Amino acid sequence: MRLAYLLNTFPHRGLYPADRANALVPALETSDYKVFVPSTNTSLLAYLEKQNIKTCAFKNNAHLLEELKFFNPNCIIHDSGNSEKDLIRRLKSFNCPHIHFDDHGDGGVLADLVFQTLYENPKDLSKEHFIYGPTGYIPTRTINPKTNNSLQDPPHIVVAFPHEDPENLTYRTLRHLVQLHIPLQISVLVDEHYKHDIHDLKRFALTRKSIKIISTNDPESIIYTSDIVISSGSYTPFLVAQYQIPCIILCAHEEEVNYAFPQEGHGFANLGLGRKIKQSYLQNAVMEIILHDNRRKAYIHKQKHFDFSTNLVEVVELIEQTIANKKAEEEIAR
Repeated sequence: MRLAYLLNTFPHRGLYPADRANALVPALETSDYKVFVPSTNTSLLAYLEKQNIKTCAFKNNAHLLEELKFFNPNCIIHDSGNSEKDLIRRLKSFNCPHIHFDDHGDGGVLADLVFQTLYENPKDLSKEHFIYGPTGYIPTRTINPKTNNSLQDPPHIVVAFPHEDPENLTYRTLRHLVQLHIPLQISVLVDEHYKHDIHDLKRFALTRKSIKIISTNDPESIIYTSDIVISSGSYTPFLVAQYQIPCIILCAHEEEVNYAFPQEGHGFANLGLGRKIKQSYLQNAVMEIILHDNRRKAYIHKQKHFDFSTNLVEVVELIEQTIANKKAEEEIAR
């Protein structure tokens, strides 16, 4: 199988799609693959280079089609955000199976299979080739839930907004938390792609020894030590659910407000769009988890219902079945 993997990431979501590709490609057992990335996404290209993943940087759609024609794939995976019908129609000319991840664009209806991990409650259930739900979230490492869910003294809050954090919710959240005049441990996580001035965060740390600003590309190791996580509504909630830690969601983008996973019913306190959040709302959400043990345990209990450990196997099986069905259709057409 010659696999073309169309990959792109976005400033508010982080690099998880690259990790998903890194887990999925070996599981599909193909050595003949190429990852196609927009040349403007330099952080993703650098990240993939560190992972020793073969990439092809393209300038625009015309350049992409040119490179794909040369590669001549017999399967295309699209994990590049919302697609446009015009491009997908052109890609369909390669007459091979199309697998999409997290595609809310018009082009998704033309795919053979769409894993909608960042899903809204589906309004149109007639789209039989859409898999709505957490199935498309592939854990990229072995994670064990916390065995001790009792609150630390003082409670430990981890603030972890991914990647560039365009709305600087990291700073906004920390500014609100320092106004809570109770003993807290606060760990603020940023990575090398954080696009704001880290010194603005460090000034808060000067006022309290209990505040730590941590530059890390391994947020999992710090999140595991927390009592409460505050993050955005894209892929981080799936990670937190594996640890079973109460999580407050401040949506980093309008599209995240409608996502069905990081909601109350699944063990999350979703406060809506982060840039519009009032200080009192965030503080009340934190205090509710700290002061009301039953509430905190209810969040943890809801998250225990999720097990993503078999998702990779399920995704591979569904992709392989889609490829087999496509071949069968072609034979019938002949």
